[in-house]
Amino acid sequence: MRTVLYPLHVRLKARMTEFAGFEMPVSYSGIIEEHRAVRSAAGLFDLSHMGEFELRGPDALEMMERAMTNSAARLVEGQAQYTMLCLEGGGVIDDLIVYRLGPQHYMLCVNAANIGADRDRLAEFNRGRADFRDVSERIALVAIQGPKALEILQTATSVPLPSVKRFRTAAGAVAGVQCLLARTGYTGEDGFELFTAASDAASLFDALLEVGRGRGLTPCGLGARDTLRMEAGLPLYGHELDRETTPLEAGLAAFVKFGRDFCGAEALAAEQKGGPRKRLIGIRTQDARSIARQGYPLMRNGAQVGVVTSGSFAPSFGRPLAMAYVTETDISEGATLDVMIRGKSIAAEVVSLPFYRRGRE
Repeated sequence: MRTVLYPLHVRLKARMTEFAGFEMPVSYSGIIEEHRAVRSAAGLFDLSHMGEFELRGPDALEMMERAMTNSAARLVEGQAQYTMLCLEGGGVIDDLIVYRLGPQHYMLCVNAANIGADRDRLAEFNRGRADFRDVSERIALVAIQGPKALEILQTATSVPLPSVKRFRTAAGAVAGVQCLLARTGYTGEDGFELFTAASDAASLFDALLEVGRGRGLTPCGLGARDTLRMEAGLPLYGHELDRETTPLEAGLAAFVKFGRDFCGAEALAAEQKGGPRKRLIGIRTQDARSIARQGYPLMRNGAQVGVVTSGSFAPSFGRPLAMAYVTETDISEGATLDVMIRGKSIAAEVVSLPFYRRGRE
């Protein structure tokens, strides 16, 4: 599959790759250059492969309260919330963002690889009561992220962007294109995600590139998006999250609101009481060269104690970094483990997550 912006990526000479069934740009000028542009100025991303569902009616909130770990009942109009859809045993089906757009009107933004599974699961909870629609093909998503994102975007819209706080939304025109502007992102930087009609996405993307010319705005692919989110310690479904991993194991307990009868509540409450089976850590190889990649085992005293979930060269640090799950509770920050890289044992230090936080070196 291809997003509506595919012809634009070809025109910009992007290097394409397959991701979640879509042909997507992995990079334009290079992953490291694009990563650094987002950290220092701003980057522009096509995220139109993501899925969007609309939910309306008096039964919409009740359905979400039963289906999701976080409580959408706390949302006010124009507010967004990170949440998860879990199995009865607590494993994560998907992580997503809920946007409250009106008194009985919500939009869900879900991972591209899980659109079908999420749609089917939510339909089970809904049982036809709320007006539930998959609008993924009608909506495109463009993200502008980085310390200059607000400044650049403000030149293209009359919406007073400083008044739109984190995880809040506003509706308005951007370069003449009607958008839902959400102050959300997946890079560890400030920025906005712009939902618009698929037919308007190309003109929006081109207009933003034009107003960002001379201000450091760079088109960015999924390669930089991955290194940016990993430095920020943000989970990626299929890596840090899956059906065998719970929100508590992933360090996402803040997004599980107990005291409600949601799917997985009983299992997660028992896990909270007894402690998780594994936990997520950060590691860095001590030689500052070897890259610990997904699936590589972590060893201590000759026994496997964990596995790497994500790992790559981290441009902000000039060295490789990785995230991993460990199964032993006494492994703490500063501990030394061994990661097996192509049959060779490489020493790695346990470090705290996130590796990168905006405003902190």
